[in-house]
Amino acid sequence: MAKKQVSPFQLLMQKVVATPTVSKMFSAFWHHLDRACLRLSKGKTSFTGIFAGMPMVLLTTTGARSGLTRTVPVLCLRDAEKPEIIAIATANWGSEKIPSWYYNLKATPQASILLDGRQRFCNAREARGEEYEYYWKVAEATFIGMKHYRQRVGKRRIPIMILSEEV
Repeated sequence: MAKKQVSPFQLLMQKVVATPTVSKMFSAFWHHLDRACLRLSKGKTSFTGIFAGMPMVLLTTTGARSGLTRTVPVLCLRDAEKPEIIAIATANWGSEKIPSWYYNLKATPQASILLDGRQRFCNAREARGEEYEYYWKVAEATFIGMKHYRQRVGKRRIPIMILSEEV
């Protein structure tokens, strides 16, 4: 598993964003910036990518209760050795609350992501066992704050969802 190189500035930003105070503050508005940037760039870049060197995707799910489509930017976990697999973690800025998109994917595992200029239709499933541990290591290699998030969420487990492109 190759670790993506980030600039010293991006590494500093990752460390700052991993702190409880900044995570809480950014969680209130940062997703709006990422969503706009991802839409304008057709999934090629985000504010998080620019400032912290972390890859993001726009995830579109079907609301578990409402049935309406919901689109949110999420951290994209990819291993250079397995680029066809997209994984996303429910870290939710280190909050004790699991994000809604997780429940949406559990209820309706069909979703789409905007990535690298292309809309991809995927089926989602939850990683378990060795696969979970493998992608947790990818998550820690992608974002230095993941280990801090894991400590902050208390007793809750941070599920990782695997998105497999429909063929």
